[in-house]
Amino acid sequence: MFEKRNRLVESSRLGALSFVLLIFLSAIAGAEDPVFSGPQIGEKLSSFKILLVSEDAQATTVDPIESASEKPTVLIFVHQLTRPGMALTRAISEYVASQKTHNVQCTIVWLDDDQAAAEAYLRRAAPSLRFVVPVGVSIDGEEGPGAYGLNRNVELTILVANQNQVTANFALIQPSLTQAAQIASPIAALIDQPAPDQKQLEALAYPRGQAMRRGGETRRAALQNETSPDDRSTKTKTPE
Repeated sequence: MFEKRNRLVESSRLGALSFVLLIFLSAIAGAEDPVFSGPQIGEKLSSFKILLVSEDAQATTVDPIESASEKPTVLIFVHQLTRPGMALTRAISEYVASQKTHNVQCTIVWLDDDQAAAEAYLRRAAPSLRFVVPVGVSIDGEEGPGAYGLNRNVELTILVANQNQVTANFALIQPSLTQAAQIASPIAALIDQPAPDQKQLEALAYPRGQAMRRGGETRRAALQNETSPDDRSTKTKTPE
């Protein structure tokens, strides 16, 4: 009798443990599900239009893909923007700006159904956003270009491409500046340059005030010099 009861108790415990383990494994599997947004690696970038916003000039309609002329390209689609997302966007765009001698292009594309409000915000916030690459509002609204299949549940979609073909895709639900080096690495590989380290990218992310702005420009120039093929020397070890 007691033996039967013990077996029932043990069976109940095993059942409960199995149930807890199943929930735990399901949670892990759910957390690891990949998030997709935009054209995937190997897919082509199609043309689309944005309303290019400048702090001083009137907005004009441009096609970032046509403007890139199949050069190395970085597209940063902003579905929404938090402080961490802004820091990451600034770090990547500043890094790309530092590589202008390698003809790499970068455009920040704002996604919003209210184009007029988005344009007004970008003009008003320009002094604090301090983006150094072209910024525009998608004329296709919050969903972005229909052919791109952007995921509105992510904060940032960052595409790296060459000759209009995607070479890297980052769909970021909760972007963080700690991801900057991971994103910059395929950009550097595309232009055959050493990848910047996390510390360099963090320094590019936070220009403050005019003095710091000049410092940001100095850091970009220093990074450009570090990665310029003309300035890099090849050193060989002298045999002893």
